[in-house]
Amino acid sequence: MKILREGDRGYALAPERGRVEIVYEYRTVELEKSNATVRNVLVGVDAETGEVLTVPAQSTPKLKAARDATKEKVMSVRMPRELDDVLHLVADHYRAAPKQFAPAVIRYYLTLASSDADMVRWLCTLSNSRLATGKCRKNLRLRVQPELLAWLREVAVATEGATRSDLVRGAIMAAKEDVLDDGAKQRQRALGAIAQAV
Repeated sequence: MKILREGDRGYALAPERGRVEIVYEYRTVELEKSNATVRNVLVGVDAETGEVLTVPAQSTPKLKAARDATKEKVMSVRMPRELDDVLHLVADHYRAAPKQFAPAVIRYYLTLASSDADMVRWLCTLSNSRLATGKCRKNLRLRVQPELLAWLREVAVATEGATRSDLVRGAIMAAKEDVLDDGAKQRQRALGAIAQAV
């Protein structure tokens, strides 16, 4: 794929005028259906009128990410305060900021479980452990993709009532077992990579 730069020139079709010269510029783009505003998007604009005529392939992922972000849902779950301590300990183990890392850890385990029935059973079992079943006084808000939220609803039916709170608590306990109790090395490495990325 050729990566275009600001100031590069080319040609595009303009309505009712045919082929016109364009120059690539970074602009703020308004997405019609989602009403999202995306800054610093490289677009091809008419060299004479300044009208946006084309979006190069390299800008498509940025626009898609903005569209997807508007579809994310916020899931709220209750959990014991001790599990918040666990999330902070796991983040500290990787020297990561808990605010960014903790949601990524939970989404990681939930995503693994979404394609592995054994992982679902493990998370459900962990959610019934002594540490995970204390008084739920901590409210956790987590942004998730609609597909993951739909899967969580399906699991509740398939497992005869495992709630999304159960699965989130199980995910936190899984992180404890893998990281703090020196469990699965492969998942430890994956979490290390996530820590570096957030």
